[in-house]
Amino acid sequence: MMRAILVLFLVAGSSDALVKRWIKYSDYNDADNWGGLNRTPCPTDTINLGAVQPVSVYIQSNLTITELALPMTGEIILGPNVIIDFPSNPANVDPSCQGATPGQLAEFQVQTQEWFNLNNWEVYGSLADAQQGDVSKEMSVLDVEKIPCSSGGDTTGSYLRDEVLFPEDHSYRVNMGTQPLSLQKLNLAGKAYTSTNPFSDFLNTVSGKSQFNPGADRPTVNIGGSCTDVTGCACGNDAMKTVICAAVQCQVRGLQCDSPPTPRGHCCGVCGAVLTIGYGDNFNFQNLESYIRTQYLQQDKYQGVRTILSKSAVSRAGEVQLVLQDDAPGTQNGQTAAAMAQEVKDTLPAAGLGITAVDVQASTKGTGPSGQTGGRMGGGQIAGIVIGVIIVLLLIVLVAFFLVRRRSTPLELSLPKMPKMPKMPTFNGKKSLTNEFEMGGATFSNPNFDPNSPDHFSLSYSGVEDLGSSKGFNNPMYDNPVEDNPMYTDTSLSGTMDPASVTTTPPTTPDGDTRDGGIENPIYGLDNLQEVVMDAEC
Repeated sequence: MMRAILVLFLVAGSSDALVKRWIKYSDYNDADNWGGLNRTPCPTDTINLGAVQPVSVYIQSNLTITELALPMTGEIILGPNVIIDFPSNPANVDPSCQGATPGQLAEFQVQTQEWFNLNNWEVYGSLADAQQGDVSKEMSVLDVEKIPCSSGGDTTGSYLRDEVLFPEDHSYRVNMGTQPLSLQKLNLAGKAYTSTNPFSDFLNTVSGKSQFNPGADRPTVNIGGSCTDVTGCACGNDAMKTVICAAVQCQVRGLQCDSPPTPRGHCCGVCGAVLTIGYGDNFNFQNLESYIRTQYLQQDKYQGVRTILSKSAVSRAGEVQLVLQDDAPGTQNGQTAAAMAQEVKDTLPAAGLGITAVDVQASTKGTGPSGQTGGRMGGGQIAGIVIGVIIVLLLIVLVAFFLVRRRSTPLELSLPKMPKMPKMPTFNGKKSLTNEFEMGGATFSNPNFDPNSPDHFSLSYSGVEDLGSSKGFNNPMYDNPVEDNPMYTDTSLSGTMDPASVTTTPPTTPDGDTRDGGIENPIYGLDNLQEVVMDAEC
């Protein structure tokens, strides 16, 4: 049994065409086609099949309907012996319809599916297996070859061409694209198309316009012919690899090996080995396929190994590719295939098959689930992480440097600063005046006070002296110059003044307010007594 399975997988890589089965349908009984209902319509629903674009709806079983709106353009296909009933008082018998609101709108909202989405296809080794749809018999192929070969626009017959199956008892909504498709045979609705013209005629019918490229230009599909190159035929889908791989999420495949190689024509790495086999004269693809099956896969130690033998249109001339994978669980996955790859490398060139060289890329034993890449981080990833860490550390050092610098040297705005006002000495009636004033943290000596005579001071005045720059200045805002200041008249005044003898007279303001702190100014005499108001603190 195991050997039969191994042979089945090997055939997937042969130059014989495979059968690709389409698996997305526009059926009435598919709950995914009914928008947000998450169910098929109930008998009491108001059903709308209408659509601006053409639509094809296949009804597989009997229906009980209250109200039905038909599509503007398209078709409704009834399955064998299907009956649609319109009773006057329908009942929601189905458990999923319990509690449904009568008259609820149910809209048919089937999505157009893409030809180049590999999730829309299954691959089988024969038409019988494809019609049965048993996924246990599905073939292992490269990602780009899961789409029918040749979908890359081959019109020369130099590429492999596959058979396509659209199963009976379904309807479809497929965007085949605008590039030419080349197929060996196409099966649709129980009819086999083996040449181009009959299928082109079908595409121009209402059914064809509703199911293939609906609302768009008709696709170009060439049917018939096949590659006959004995050295093998390339699939011809390599030019569409970017489009095909856009629908693939490698992390979902959950590889548990390290350093998985990526085969040519595949979207993700694999646990196992990829062998590039060079050949020369007398090479035959089918002979190589048979030799691998009989000489390697039949050995007990290689049971469970799967093979994909293929030829790529983008590889160098004279090369084929062999991919080996196995079913070992966990971190052992790929180890048996890697061991077989080494034996193939050592023995195949001497087998007389025209093989000139064998190059091997193999995964290594895994250390655990690997996420997206399926293995240990490569050198590029490690280098990227190291560089990222260094950049982060440099940023941290720079930020710390500027923070320390800012604390030691505050940033200053480039605006002119106002001069600091000097602090006036505090004094009251119980404190004597000091001979120094503070200004901006510095001090200067006051020549009018003697620090050694705190109890009294003397004051003399004998006219204007040449005091230099200290006697004043001409204020341009006023007319009288310094020389006209009455404080500089030739009046002589001398005497000694005891601070205790200075009497204070409460002055009276025009509004009758009386304040303490007035003194008699000996310079102006009693008749010219000036009021000086001194606060407790200046």
